[in-house]
Amino acid sequence: MDDPEARLRDTLDSLASTVVPSPDAYARARTEWQRRDRRRRLVMLALAVLIVAVADVVGLWALHSLAEPDRTPRHERIDVIVQP
Repeated sequence: MDDPEARLRDTLDSLASTVVPSPDAYARARTEWQRRDRRRRLVMLALAVLIVAVADVVGLWALHSLAEPDRTPRHERIDVIVQP
């Protein structure tokens, strides 16, 4: 009986000898990785800007809603007494 590891090694060696590597495989993989990294960074930037914008809008809305309403000017006569 043959050793299973030896048979597997022989099979993988014969398979590896038939594989022809692509000359630009590294360049394509690197370009793809850079594209994905750039996209990830842009998505994170967009999310950060969106979160800050939403926080600003909510904060401004809260400040506006908690502020005292402007009092309408009364049309009553106000006497000012000035002492000499």
